[in-house]
Parts: sequence; structure tokens; C-alpha cells
Amino acid sequence: MTRLNSTAGYYQSGEESLGWELTVSNALYPAESPCRKILRNPSSYGDLLYDYLSLLIPMGRIRSILEIGGGYGYVMKDFLTRHPTLSATLVDISPRFSEIQRQTLKEYRADFVIADFMGLDPSYLAGKDLALLNENLGDFPTLVDVPGAMFQRRPQDPLERRLAELFTRYSLDIPRAERFNFNLGAVEAVEKLCTSGIPYVFAGEHSCEAAVPEPYRGLLSIVSSLQPEEISLRGHKEYTIRFSYLEKVAACHGYSTRRGPFADFLKIEWSDRLRRLMASPALADGESEIIRHFVEDLYKYEYLILVKER
Repeated sequence: MTRLNSTAGYYQSGEESLGWELTVSNALYPAESPCRKILRNPSSYGDLLYDYLSLLIPMGRIRSILEIGGGYGYVMKDFLTRHPTLSATLVDISPRFSEIQRQTLKEYRADFVIADFMGLDPSYLAGKDLALLNENLGDFPTLVDVPGAMFQRRPQDPLERRLAELFTRYSLDIPRAERFNFNLGAVEAVEKLCTSGIPYVFAGEHSCEAAVPEPYRGLLSIVSSLQPEEISLRGHKEYTIRFSYLEKVAACHGYSTRRGPFADFLKIEWSDRLRRLMASPALADGESEIIRHFVEDLYKYEYLILVKER
């Protein structure tokens, strides 16, 4: 039977730490992080993302930025340091994380909204120039154990009807599986952003469609299922993202897209030492093991940039 996985209750309950869930962005936040050592430019995540976006969109003309689920506020802090005149808004479902963001950004001009993004009135998004959803799409609701046979009949379950409408509206490829998972919240979040007319959107998350580039196939161990997979974490479950569906939604709303692995903007310096480490996992311990996981994450995580000039 189709069921809905939601993390809303978990984040609204007061959880205040991501320490047990090492995100890519947080792994680079301390200046002394060992993960910075293997990058061509040993800087913070937000700084490197800002540089990359500047190559693709006119960051100098951005006046208003919206971050959905801002974590500790580190990414926004980097953006505001680079672009102090930005009008920033952070929307978070978690009261505790919203307070942490407020403390992180106490020296900057920013607004903080405690709300479920999907419940916000669309008019609230009007006038925003850039939206960020960094490493949190997997937290949005996911439909789990959807029967593949539902496409052969008229769905009676309200969730399945909602899903069927999205597949029809955006001509999404039907999974060839007896049962499958579907990133309902991620698809609807992208749909909401697109219908709002925000011209630029960045989204990044753990992908279920990640691929290893040919030069690194002997160094990286990544197997993609091509459908959202469960990630069990303390107190809740998240799901990997099928980015090809999000691309289709954006394209139907007239957006051009750019998609790739985080390694596109967190560029690795492939030294001989790093190659030896990645080729021989058994030799890794302590700091080396942290670096190994970080390098693989740079290819397991994908980003999607949406562009639609006003």
C-alpha cells in the first residue's frame, strides 16, 4: 500500500543538530576541514557555489534571495559576505534551525520565516530573484511502495491520484517496477517555484541517478538504482532524488536547465596520493576515510540550476 514518508514532525519537534548527518556543505565549513585539502580552491561550500553560479547567472544583478531550509545558515552567510546588499529570506520548517540561522547571520540583514515551504502563499515568492534548496530535497515528502499497476487503472487513493496527475501533466517516464518510490514533495516544490516565476533556482541533493565519469570509474564506487532510495538517519528517513523528473517539470514551465555532480563546482585536485587512497579503500583510516566519503559524495550529489529570464 502506498504510504507517505514525511520528516516534518521530526524537524518541528526541536532537533537542533546536523552533527550526525554530515552534509557536503557542512563538511567544508571549518577552515581547517581536511576535505578542503583535496580541492583546487580550498574554500567554503557557499563561496565556491557563489563563484559557480556567477558563471551561469548574473549574480551582480540579484537583489532578493530566498533559501528554503537553510541548515545552520552557513551558505547564506557566504552569499551575504560576497554580496552584502542582497535582501535575504530564509524559510525553515524547524523553529530550532531558524534560531540557529538567526544567530549565524546576526551581523547581516536577513528575514527568517518559520513555515512549511509548501504551505506558503505563492504571492510570497513574487519578486524573489534566486531560490536555493541545498541538500534538503530528500527531506520533502516521498511516496513509498507505490504499486506500478496503478497506471493500469484509475487510482482511488488520493495520494496515487495526485501522483498520476503529475505523471500526466509532465509526461514523466513510468517506472518499470512492481513497486517504486516517488519524490512527491521535491517535484511539487520545483513546480511551485516555477509557477511563481522566480528566474533562477539552485537545487542540490543526493541523487539516485548519479554516474561516475569515465576517468574515475576505477576510483569511485557508486551504484545508482535510478529510483529514490531510503536513507535511514537518526529519528527520520530521507530519500535520494530522481533529478530527471525535476528537469522535466522545469522544462515544461519554460526554464532552461543545467545539471551535474557537485564536483562541477567543488573541483577536486586529483593528486597521486588521492588516487592511491581512492583506489585502495582498505588503507583508509581516520582523516583519510573522511576524505574518501567526501570525494564519493561529490559525485553522488547532483545539482540542478533553473534559468528563466524575466
